[in-house]
This record gives sequence, structure tokens and C-alpha cells, in this order.
Amino acid sequence: MAEKMAQTNERNRLAREIHDTLGHSLTGIIAGLDACLALVDVAPQEVKKQLKLLADVSRDGMKDVRRSVSELRPDEMERLSLNASIRKMVTDMGRVSDTQIYFDGSGERLEFGEDEENIIYRVVQESITNAVRHGHAGQIWVTMKRIDGEVLLEVKDDGIGCKELKSGFGTRHMKERIEMLGGTITFDGQKGFKVTAHIPIRWGESYD
Repeated sequence: MAEKMAQTNERNRLAREIHDTLGHSLTGIIAGLDACLALVDVAPQEVKKQLKLLADVSRDGMKDVRRSVSELRPDEMERLSLNASIRKMVTDMGRVSDTQIYFDGSGERLEFGEDEENIIYRVVQESITNAVRHGHAGQIWVTMKRIDGEVLLEVKDDGIGCKELKSGFGTRHMKERIEMLGGTITFDGQKGFKVTAHIPIRWGESYD
């Protein structure tokens, strides 16, 4: 029974990783292709630039899928800090879509464990993906800061919102992930869409 439960948990974790990676990459590619279709007759040179960006995003997405299958950790986070990884994600999605995305992670640089970094990164990724894909947002604001003994993570957008929230694959997995860290997460679709997570600071330390 213990072995079967461990296999189920690992399968669910793998499903979450692949869902987040593919969903985020494909959302950016679709938004970029829609922009190309709108520009192809009036600005063919801009379309060429956009297609090159989409090719780069596709390659990065493929690398992430391969890494998710083998190690379950985003490729950027092998090379960059959490803040830098989120900033790269924000920049890449902004370049291939018509969405302006702002990231405020300028507060205290907290020391996170690898599991915490992975979860925070994936929650931000899924929130941005949903804002672009389902919310048709023009602007997205991502904030991560320390308040007392916890980290406040907030992703909000100016999209169409959602008056009746339904627990879908993405939001359910975000909730599962944050709960793994002993935190809480809420969703508000009244004015645009807002994801708010409170994550206890495990070590209470900062980077030097």
C-alpha cells in the first residue's frame, strides 16, 4: 500500500510538472502566432522577428519538458536564482504575447529550499498561463515579498475574471503545491483574476 501510494504521488507530481511546462510554453506560442496572423500582411519583417522568438520559446519549452521528465526542475533554475528565473519567465512571455507583465521581487532576498523554489516558480508560471490563456489579460502584476514570518506571493491581472470559480487542473495543483509547504492560497475572479499565496518562511534566513 505504501509503495502504491508513493507511485501515485510521484505520478501526480510528474503530471503537474508536465502540465505547467507545456501549458505555459504553448500559451505563449499560441499568443505569438495570433499576433503573427494579425501582422503578416502589413508588417512581414515584424512577423519574421516574432517567429524567431517563437522558435526560441519552443526550444526552451522542449528542454523544460525533457528536464521535467528526468529531474522535475525547470531548466532556468539550474542556472539562475528564483528571482532571476521568474524575471526571465516574465520577459519571455511578454515578448511573445501582447501582455505586459511586471515582476516586483525587489524586497528581501529570502533563502529558499529547492522544493520551495520549484513550487513558487510553478505557481507563478501557472498563474501567468491562466491569465493569458483564459483571462485574455492585457497586464499582469507579479509580487513576491516578505511579511513578518511568511512570504506573500500575489499574481493579479486585468483580464475578464471569473465570477464562478471552478476547481480546474491548474488551480487544484497550485493549491496542492502550496499546501505541501504548509501555506494557503486563494483565488479571486471579481476584478480580473488574483492569486494570493501565503507561504511560511521555513528557515527565516536571507541571502548575504
